[in-house]
Parts: sequence; structure tokens; C-alpha cells
Amino acid sequence: MLEYNILGIQLLEWIGYAASVLVLISLTMTSIVKLRWYNLTGAILFSAYGFLIGSLPVGIMNFLIVCANLYNLQKMYKRKEDFKIIEIKENDELLTHFLDFYKKDIKSFFPDYKMEKGQLGMFVLRDMAVAGIFIGSKDQTELRIEMDYALPQYRDFKVGAYLYNQLSDILQKHDINSVYFDTGINLKYMEKMGFEASNKDGNSIMQKSLKKSS
Repeated sequence: MLEYNILGIQLLEWIGYAASVLVLISLTMTSIVKLRWYNLTGAILFSAYGFLIGSLPVGIMNFLIVCANLYNLQKMYKRKEDFKIIEIKENDELLTHFLDFYKKDIKSFFPDYKMEKGQLGMFVLRDMAVAGIFIGSKDQTELRIEMDYALPQYRDFKVGAYLYNQLSDILQKHDINSVYFDTGINLKYMEKMGFEASNKDGNSIMQKSLKKSS
């Protein structure tokens, strides 16, 4: 099977190229978990490639890298992280510095966002580090989401899952029973967070009810 040629290149060589590409991609990942997974896959292919070409140092070294990645991934998934939500007060200096520091990345997701008075905002902390920010504008008993932003290294859905699990209790004192997006955002993310397609004033929106079933 390994003698087959694809575009004039033996299948065995393609395995080596694929392994190299995956290891390279892993080094571009901002998420440590994604880095480990891509690196693990690349190391598996490199280990197989090394043994198939009869190079024991390459095969054994990459097998050890596979073991190291599996060990660290297991630790990551078993580790219990501490989350906390802190409501943002008006004229919060940290908010100003945060928005300024990450303005380029924020703009790529929320190009129309403008900070205005009266908005409700909160920081999501993960192991005592700011991992994300949530800002919305009250619309009667609903909250129009202006921004739901997580730092690149924390984009594994955990921040969002914790946030939307806690929003009901947090926004109850503001008489808010649902949140919605009326601008484009990652559909996969919204669906994972429990948003559903709806309609408001003739416009299509993605909405999530915060009412807890009795």
C-alpha cells in the first residue's frame, strides 16, 4: 500500500508531509488544548512514519511526544477550573483598558460595537484571570447582546457555557428574562449556548430564554 504514488509522491512521503503540517499548525494555536490535539495527531503520524522508514530515533521520540500529549490532555480535562462573574461598574478603568488592549481582535468580531452609558457588562474570570467580557443593552425585559467576547486562549466554549448558565440569576435583578443577538456572530457558538432562531420587529434574531423551568 505504501508503494502507491499520489501526484508522483509515494504515500509514505505524504504521511511525513502531513505530520509536518499538523505540527506546524499546532504551533499557531492560541488555545493550549487545540495545540495539544494538533500536536498529538502530528506526533502519531511522525511516529508511524519513523517506524515505517526504519528510523527508530524518529519513531521512538515521537511516540514519547504522543505519550506526553496524552498525559497533558488528560490533566487538562480532569482539572477543575474556577469561574467567576464580576459585574462591571460605570466608568470602570479595567473595562476601558481591556477594550483598548484587545480592540483589534474585538473589532473583527464586533465591528459596530460602541461603549455607551447604561449598558450592562460583566467580566468572566477563569482561575482569577479575565477570560471574557459580556456587554448588553436593556430592551424592556430583554437584553440585546452588544458583545460576547472571549480571549483567544479561552475559546473552548467553557467561558460561554459558564456565563449563560449563570445569566438567569445575574440578570433577574434587572428584570431581564431573555437575551438576543441581532447581528452576525458564530452560529456554531450560539447553538452550543442554547440560542434559537426567532423574530423581533420583522428582523431575524438569535434568542435565548433565561427563564428556568419550575
